[in-house]
Amino acid sequence: MSVNFNTHLSENLPEALTQTQRALLYGDTLFETLRVFDGQIPLLDRHWARLSAGLSALGFDVPEAWGVPFFQKEISKICPPNARVRLSVWRSPGGFYLPQDDMPQFLITAQPLASNSFEWQEPGITLGVSDDVRLPIDTFSSFKTLNAVRYVVAALEAKKRAWDDALILNSHDRICEATSSNVFWWEKDLLCTVPLSEGCVAGVQRALLLAAAAAAGFVIQEKPVTFAALQSADEIFLTNAIRGLLPVYLFAGRPLKNFKSKTLFEEVFLKAYDSLL
Repeated sequence: MSVNFNTHLSENLPEALTQTQRALLYGDTLFETLRVFDGQIPLLDRHWARLSAGLSALGFDVPEAWGVPFFQKEISKICPPNARVRLSVWRSPGGFYLPQDDMPQFLITAQPLASNSFEWQEPGITLGVSDDVRLPIDTFSSFKTLNAVRYVVAALEAKKRAWDDALILNSHDRICEATSSNVFWWEKDLLCTVPLSEGCVAGVQRALLLAAAAAAGFVIQEKPVTFAALQSADEIFLTNAIRGLLPVYLFAGRPLKNFKSKTLFEEVFLKAYDSLL
């Protein structure tokens, strides 16, 4: 189904609850959050690659018709020119922990955005590290699932402590990711990020930036990092599909500059996007 979420559920609530049984009761769901620019979805192929890999890992019977052209058409049916789009996919109803039907169902929702481009956000955000949450590391860590209560708790902790966002540690007490973003940092001229083996989501924006930065000649290293080690970083920024590249100006109470990050944003990140539009 590709519908407006509000009108769909208000028209037939019992049927909607039946169809979303496995999403509501078991979190048997994957999702992608995408950004649309003037009707274009430049990273839809990357989103579909991650989603289809997750569906395969979870044992869904993916319809042959599904793919980039299919979802491009479905999104365009309801989407305003500039928007935040969420594509949610769950297993058909039936069964308890063991499903009875592995065919997927889907829902597309869209929220209008005012801008048709990424913008540098000055001065950036305040960031801390969650004390309350640890993220597991397993086969499914790289996908976006409804098992998001840890991210919710971390976001609540950030709000309570007057941060804009919080980094979350993994089960080894190393930095994993933020509540909805991957994390990058600078050690002099070395651009660093957490490897996927640390349990972070395989962000499409993360992958695009790594490829573009490498092509532009930046020296890059994917490596584990502790909270203590990250406190000595020269600069820190976050990436995700909606906000793009988000600089951090205060980390754990320590002010940061964003000279290298702004240069990367303007000379590499935006050019990479322009080439896709």
